[in-house]
Amino acid sequence: MLIELHRAHARINLPAGPGTHEAPRAVEAIDRELVIHLTRPELPRAKVNALPKWRLRRVEQHIAAHFERGISLSELAGVAGLSRMHFAAQFRAATGYRPREYLLHHRIEQAKSLLTTSERALADIALAVGFSTQAHFSTVFKRISGETPARWRAASKNRRLDVEALPRRRPSWDQDHIASTAA
Repeated sequence: MLIELHRAHARINLPAGPGTHEAPRAVEAIDRELVIHLTRPELPRAKVNALPKWRLRRVEQHIAAHFERGISLSELAGVAGLSRMHFAAQFRAATGYRPREYLLHHRIEQAKSLLTTSERALADIALAVGFSTQAHFSTVFKRISGETPARWRAASKNRRLDVEALPRRRPSWDQDHIASTAA
């Protein structure tokens, strides 16, 4: 079907007139190019080795210690002792995230902790976890967690209240049996 579409496209764009006998040759040339393009084997991509665990641990510790400020790719690559491009490729192979995405996820996890443990304003939390504006914080938070920070906070409070309403420990069978026989 793709070849038929290319043939139709070639016919539409060919000029009409005395040289129209060249149209079949042009269509054949397009067909040949298309077949060559479609049957061309993809070059194998070089496999990127994952960042060694000791380097990954150093980068994770650096992010945990400095997430509240801007951290550049060059800075993280320097912590890992690699060039920016090697670091980015190896970091992604090790974690499944680009370094920037990983940093944003770490910031959102820290924000979730602050949202559940404090009554601070959202703008304060945004600044505390390294976002320059509450709007950017809210946008990233919603993209990652599926809810706005305010809704997430309200939902987490409801979950906490539900958990607190549950009994701390279920009485064991022995205690039930002792209580029923004593009465």
